[in-house]
Amino acid sequence: MVKAEVKSENKFCFTIDTNIFSECVITKALYWYADSFIIYWDKVSDSIYEITLEPKSSVKTSYTFEQLTSKFNQDLIDYKNRDLIIHETKDIRNILYVKSFR
Repeated sequence: MVKAEVKSENKFCFTIDTNIFSECVITKALYWYADSFIIYWDKVSDSIYEITLEPKSSVKTSYTFEQLTSKFNQDLIDYKNRDLIIHETKDIRNILYVKSFR
């Protein structure tokens, strides 16, 4: 993440560099916020996305900037690590699949 800020009382804005977190990682992390937030996604440049989360009116839970920023950053790191592990173990998984069907 490059930057996190509060745009207004109920809008949280995150600027994310895709050189650090891929679009796939960002999408996976945002999936878990769709129940509670309206998600606005804007491509600012080739490598910068601006994500704005606005709480849905039907959601009764209140979120602080610190809580949401911390959780979203952890989710991005979590999904990036998962993506790295999948790529690093791809060959091993393929070998195991081939062996299991012999």
